[in-house]
Amino acid sequence: MCKLRKKNIDITKLRKTLGYYPTGVSIVTAPGVNGQPIGMTINSLISISLEPPLIGWCVDRRAASFADFSQCQNFSISILSEDQSELARLFATRGADKFAGLCAGRFDAGETQAGVLIPGACAWIRCSVYRFVPLGDHLMLVGEITHFQHADEVPLVFSKGIFRNLAGENKVAA
Repeated sequence: MCKLRKKNIDITKLRKTLGYYPTGVSIVTAPGVNGQPIGMTINSLISISLEPPLIGWCVDRRAASFADFSQCQNFSISILSEDQSELARLFATRGADKFAGLCAGRFDAGETQAGVLIPGACAWIRCSVYRFVPLGDHLMLVGEITHFQHADEVPLVFSKGIFRNLAGENKVAA
């Protein structure tokens, strides 16, 4: 087994190394504490359990929306399709008006209570919070799936700092 000492870890090199693992790209949304929708791009979505149906994702404690996500009761995940790299970039930008172009800023009661679903995504998952798990500099939100659906679209992939399609072609640098 390889032992790593915390004081010897170069975080920049670690991020680069972990970047070799390709991941899907999703946008997670939830109602903010003020009732307005919040959202961010993630690539840390994991399937945890089928009985009960649980998924998890992590939010950095330094994220602008951390306080909102750490208090939410519901959230929604939109797994992005290969042509949605610009939306991924928008939702990854601190301070951006993320919802301005979606549905002209109008959301139904279900979306303001459970999170906005992104049009054109490959798949959508709605969850109620099952558990919050503090993990280092992140908080994992574990959600129990309450609704899901998918479309016949090709997913967006992120690897080595670049959005890609499944053929491995570069889409847009992150």
